[in-house]
Amino acid sequence: MITVIADDLTGAAEIAGVCLRYGLKVAFGLDSVPEELADVMVIATDSRSGTIDGAYRIHRLMATKALTADNTLVFKKVDSVLRGYVVQELKALMTVSGKSKVLLQPSNPVAGRCIREGKYFVEETLLENTGFSSDPDFPADTSDITDLLNQRALVGEKINQYPIITGRVVDFREKAFYVPDCNSVEELGLPLVNWDPDVLLAGSAAFFEQVLLKITGATKANNNPKINISSAFLIVCGTAHPQGQRFLERLKTEAGCPICYFPSQFLQEKISEGEFSRWAKSLIPDWKWSNKMAVSVSQSKVSFPGSSSLLRLRMDEVVAELVKNCPVQELLIEGGATAYSVLNYLKWKTLIPEQELEPGVVRMRVGRKPSLYLTIKPGSYSWPSGIAGIKD
Repeated sequence: MITVIADDLTGAAEIAGVCLRYGLKVAFGLDSVPEELADVMVIATDSRSGTIDGAYRIHRLMATKALTADNTLVFKKVDSVLRGYVVQELKALMTVSGKSKVLLQPSNPVAGRCIREGKYFVEETLLENTGFSSDPDFPADTSDITDLLNQRALVGEKINQYPIITGRVVDFREKAFYVPDCNSVEELGLPLVNWDPDVLLAGSAAFFEQVLLKITGATKANNNPKINISSAFLIVCGTAHPQGQRFLERLKTEAGCPICYFPSQFLQEKISEGEFSRWAKSLIPDWKWSNKMAVSVSQSKVSFPGSSSLLRLRMDEVVAELVKNCPVQELLIEGGATAYSVLNYLKWKTLIPEQELEPGVVRMRVGRKPSLYLTIKPGSYSWPSGIAGIKD
């Protein structure tokens, strides 16, 4: 059995999609160990949105609950550009598992994300010179892997004491974090040749796929058939990413789908909760009239004290009203933090992954509401062709 712990929901779903690609049975839990046994147990947390101490506690707790069998292979899913509290979360898993070394491979060469001579590149551009340099939570002001990990591992004045070894990795003799160079799909799996069970495995979904191939001997199953979601859907756009906003415009012009943005009076720190609740309820007849809808906070970035959490909570209320009062069959959410918040608000802790529509875009059945399907994707990914009848 394989247990995967992820620091965000979309990353966990991406892992589930890889498993489906190989015909493996997947169980999926939100901040909990899945109740149903499966080939791969995926635990989704939202530790990336919290504090560094909280990330350590969450991962230690999840690992303690999950690692009850000696034959469990542990994999720590991390962001492909190392956003989040990667070192602290790995230390938590090392403490529980008793492992003293880590093989960490965040690269995804198919997406142009590679490591060369210990530096991270997106296509041919150093990470610090890409849009990730202005990430609101984890801005990359360096492309050096060691510096990047150590900067995000600071706890007060305490620095990471574990050596970080980059470059070409051929063995794992020293107690350290190993982050090998990787410039191609072929190079992704090379360090696994000399892997031993005392080495904790961590990395991107692309690296996890290599773990399945090299260590478990998994083989690809038949591809899932494409689906056409044209009605009875609710699309939730939780980001102001330009790609997501362009898709909303296409929804409106090509599919005739109503697009509902938050009115300006609800884009402030203090609002009338009663007015907001009435506005949310007013969307119910609109959905029933068209049998579809997309909801977004705003077409541009909104910022005020506590804006991220407050706007997510307001979106939670809107989604809950629509799902409760409308016969929504397909709920599609863009943005991992948004999806996590919605699921927590609705108390949906168990999901059953069923289809990988595209890498990173996974359709799942909701355990507590089996007539409803949930599809989630990261904000920077595109929706697959066929969603709302829109073709590439």
